[in-house]
Amino acid sequence: MSIVKMKRLRLIGMLDQRPDMLRQLQHLGCVEIDEPGDRSDDPQWASLTRPDTGALNEARDARSSVENALKTLKKYGPKQKGGLLTPRPVITEGELFDDGAYQTGLADAGRLVELDRKISTLYAEQNKLRTQKLALAPWLALDIPLETASTPDVAVYFGTVAASTDLDAMEGALGTVTDLYELMRAGADNELKYVVFLCHRSVEEGCQEVLKEYGFSRSALRGWTGTAAENDRRLDAQLDAAAKELETTIAQVGSFAPRKGALEQCLDRAEQEIAREEARCRLMDSAAAFFLEGWVPVPDEDKLAGMLKEYTCCWETEDPAPEDYPVVPVKLKNNKFTEPLTTITTMYSLPAYDGVDPNGLMMPFYVFFFGFMFADLGYGLILAGACAFINHKTHPKGGFGQLIRLMIMCGISSAVIGFFTGGLFSDFLAQFTSMLGLAQPVIPFLSVPDGVTGVPGPLLNVMGDPMTVLVFALAVGFVQIVVGMIVKFWMLCRDGQVVDAILDIGTWWVIFVGIGLFALGVGNVAGYPVVLIIGCLMLLGQGRSAKGFGKVTAIIGAVYNGVTGYFGDILSYSRLMVMMLAGSVIGQVFNILGAMPGGGLPPAIGIPIFFVIFIIGHAFNIGLNVIGTYVHTSRLQYLEFFKQFYKEGGRPWRPLNIETKYVDIKEEH
Repeated sequence: MSIVKMKRLRLIGMLDQRPDMLRQLQHLGCVEIDEPGDRSDDPQWASLTRPDTGALNEARDARSSVENALKTLKKYGPKQKGGLLTPRPVITEGELFDDGAYQTGLADAGRLVELDRKISTLYAEQNKLRTQKLALAPWLALDIPLETASTPDVAVYFGTVAASTDLDAMEGALGTVTDLYELMRAGADNELKYVVFLCHRSVEEGCQEVLKEYGFSRSALRGWTGTAAENDRRLDAQLDAAAKELETTIAQVGSFAPRKGALEQCLDRAEQEIAREEARCRLMDSAAAFFLEGWVPVPDEDKLAGMLKEYTCCWETEDPAPEDYPVVPVKLKNNKFTEPLTTITTMYSLPAYDGVDPNGLMMPFYVFFFGFMFADLGYGLILAGACAFINHKTHPKGGFGQLIRLMIMCGISSAVIGFFTGGLFSDFLAQFTSMLGLAQPVIPFLSVPDGVTGVPGPLLNVMGDPMTVLVFALAVGFVQIVVGMIVKFWMLCRDGQVVDAILDIGTWWVIFVGIGLFALGVGNVAGYPVVLIIGCLMLLGQGRSAKGFGKVTAIIGAVYNGVTGYFGDILSYSRLMVMMLAGSVIGQVFNILGAMPGGGLPPAIGIPIFFVIFIIGHAFNIGLNVIGTYVHTSRLQYLEFFKQFYKEGGRPWRPLNIETKYVDIKEEH
């Protein structure tokens, strides 16, 4: 697979045709509208203006309104059926851009937002009323109006003292001052006691001194009319009214539940309006025309030309210059087998425009490595089947959809490799038949009991012969590293750096061949030094850019870094064997745990016990190994494979197109 070639697009069109042209460009989805280059030095370009942002702000307000409406409906509306596996509605593009449905949706959203505000107000009112009831609770025992105030002859104080205060002692102290007082006791709580104090004005000063000694503090009870009990009953009535109004309002929100799908479609429509208006704001305007600058993929150039024939405009495309490569957007050209790997590539970084699309190179290795580490027929079928079901039911898009489709391929790979390496829920067949006292079945590759001949056993047995598996894993890793070196060699030759390709890459191939021949013992003994000498002579080219003694240090550094680097990279592939072994051992442990209690019991009891432990244990093992295998497989690509050739830093291509979250658009011809 490759990186799609891009061309710079420049277009001048008529201002009155711009709205319709932008809609058509959004329909085609093949043009990225970019910010125009800086031409402020040219007085003619400096006179151009930017479009107003009023329509963009309106579209964003519409999106915010619909989002808030959906949140309100989710919070207060009835629980609706559906979930992760619920397929999205499929509509036509015309239905998505139906202005009547859009305005109706916005009106519904506005009404829901108003209801949400009303609900918030009612909740605030209820909290306020409950707070007032709490404030009145200590005074409910009083039968005097709360608005009772002092007169010229009598002083009236509503107040509190600490809960530990002895009111009898307080009354005794007041009695030593005068008999012209009364202390009315109200309620109390954990911290305070509530009282009302009355006295004649003539003894007020002396009584205040006593009250001060006992920590009396006056309470402000403003705004109340009548006794505390009367006010409490009034508050209860107000709370009941607020509760009924709140119930009615929430019911009104629930009545919009059947419109949830229409609101979601309205939100998708608002997103399209925002995308188009954001693109419009990147244009430059004159009194009668506008200027557009962007990027178009070469395969879509004819399609764009056919559309632009309908408008009064002039336009041109040109290939980007090498100095423009850092800003050229990157679009990967993939097929159904390599497209799922895009989620792995983008997680790392898109390739530079003059780099190499790694998806096609990575796909066979990634799928094989995942299958090799996961290696189990049962696990692979479960993973592939579950992901295929999700893909069929929901048709996921974007990165999640790519991950689901990738896991389908990886699950199939795991099942195939698991069959040929003898893995079916680890050693399930051996443990289960042994528990029942039955003979282990004979299945080629998958189940071959000891002593059986004429039936092929597992091609690789990680439990019985882990060293062979380790050597195989390192050999496969070496192949991937060599593939990466070949790609790097081709990239250097493509860029005219043939000598660099030979000296930087080719030298190591000669050394690898020499080491391989020496290890295998193939050929004439005298031929080994020849191969190694040639490799060493070619390695001298590593110091070609250095001068003087720097050539020596450059050669030594290149040899040391190369040897340790390649050795470490190849050794990293040992994780293929380690993960394969770990999954098999954990699965075997759960099989043994299931067989232990079931072995001494009747089959009617032992078999259910076995399968309860079997299901729980292997479900845990599948979940753990899917995560671990995904991480380690990706790591091998990022740190061992990509370092050989990958040139990252690409900017993703973001065309003006139709992207929806809640609905799928049906293609129309």
